Amino acid sequence: RQKISFKKSAYDLQQMKQSSCIRFMQSPKRSDLIKILLFLIGILIGTWVRSVVYLLQLDQHGIKGLLRNDRRAEGKSSGPTNVSLTPIGESSRNVHVVFSTDCSGYQHWQSIFLFYSLRRSGHLGPVTRVVSGCKYREENAIRREYESITNASISKQLRLHFTPSFALPGKNYKYSNKPGGLHHWITHTKTIKESAIALIDPDMVLLRPIMPELGKGMSRVQTVSNPHLVEYIDLNNKVQLLRQSNLPELPPSSVISPGIAAGQHFGIGGLWASAGTKTARKDFIGFNLTAVCGSYSPCLNEESEGQSSHRTTREEADNYFAVGPVYIASTSDWKSRILPKWTEFMPRVHAQYPKLLAEMYAFTIAAADIQLKFALSSSYMVSDASTMSTTESWLWIDDYHVVSNAMNQSTGSLRNVCEGASHDSLPAETLRRLENYGYGRYNNHGSNTNSAGALPTTLHYCQRYTFANHTFAKRKIPHDFFRCNGEPMKLDVDKIMEELDALERNTEASAFRKKVDSRNGFMLCHLIPLLNMALEEYQADVCN
Repeated sequence: RQKISFKKSAYDLQQMKQSSCIRFMQSPKRSDLIKILLFLIGILIGTWVRSVVYLLQLDQHGIKGLLRNDRRAEGKSSGPTNVSLTPIGESSRNVHVVFSTDCSGYQHWQSIFLFYSLRRSGHLGPVTRVVSGCKYREENAIRREYESITNASISKQLRLHFTPSFALPGKNYKYSNKPGGLHHWITHTKTIKESAIALIDPDMVLLRPIMPELGKGMSRVQTVSNPHLVEYIDLNNKVQLLRQSNLPELPPSSVISPGIAAGQHFGIGGLWASAGTKTARKDFIGFNLTAVCGSYSPCLNEESEGQSSHRTTREEADNYFAVGPVYIASTSDWKSRILPKWTEFMPRVHAQYPKLLAEMYAFTIAAADIQLKFALSSSYMVSDASTMSTTESWLWIDDYHVVSNAMNQSTGSLRNVCEGASHDSLPAETLRRLENYGYGRYNNHGSNTNSAGALPTTLHYCQRYTFANHTFAKRKIPHDFFRCNGEPMKLDVDKIMEELDALERNTEASAFRKKVDSRNGFMLCHLIPLLNMALEEYQADVCN
């Protein structure tokens, strides 16, 4: 084969045409050159096609966003910093999602559900399931099934890591597998290339990608319907974050990096900071922080014995350490700071607080010990339909009854949380919002999205959701739901909307009841279709 230099002058190339190439074409190996030329032509065509696609995406999501300046007129905003726009969801490519499970069928179906929701959401980074304490047969069965899924997936996003059990002795507290399993994963895995890691629970499904930005290029806007919440709107005029207005401002760098972390705001977070004081809750009256953190730790409060130069106040704990999944931090912080301390503190916390949430308290105390302050947001999930706390992003779901039609006229009712859904399709208003974001495998066929509302990043289905003779409870889902002859869950959307209409007409029903029932309707009309869509994709990947 002839070596051709692409740095030759035009004259040299012309001479090449007239001599070398012609002679080579006439040689017995001319078929090889034809193959090389066709290969090069293919590369040029592929590059041209990708460029055209990128420009079309930029026109749809970027240039239009720059031309719009309607920053939610009723709210007071602070202007965004100047940043360059990137393709929709591109930054999620640098976020490695990880979650921890045991080997049970109960958490196995949740893991498959989570993966297909992540893929459908448009998240571009990988996802790793850390599995702890498997027997030989259990591990082989999980490996075979995951290989079938990943072999059919172009993206190769799904990964597995098996660890020994880190369950604590006694009552076999298995949730200690989370810090122990993740620490094992991050110290034994050499292929983590992403700069940020997001830890989520297996009973979460994604609606949107998990992004590393924390207000980068965003405007802060006071919400109209709740004075205690603020939204952060990006340059494309899309709401990305929802936070309590009394929280400290977002960190200056406004992106996940070493020393800067973010997470879902949880109400439980700061309770430990009052341990041993007069205001301590029952479970923390006798809780000894010094026994957990040591005498010189910043996690100690004013009443703790020790010689720490910094003492964590209840206010500081509530503002920075009241965090739960989704947890997002830099890979270096996870490896060298968070996981070593979390793993160390886990048995110490459980020894004094032998309850379900011990691993969450161990995490928040570890964060205080290393002084890694989390930027808390309400927008990473919705979960408890009955909560009136602003730590979850139910505000965006409660706004479903106020939407805009094709003429930009305000219209809607409680039924909007379900209208347009089917057993394997999401409600019309949700599709409109997803199309507005531009993420994932969703299409609402060009409907009006100019004033589309926001959506939480995940649905955390750790509760029981019941309405209109429908129930979704994770412990009631068959462990073998994902199988080749599996049947989808039934969903009677008409029945749910009929009940919502009756509820709306009921003048004796309280505003609280209407809110809770419509939220339950929302979860039913999203979890069931999403689960059924995951089943369809699973069957296409594994069974065909």
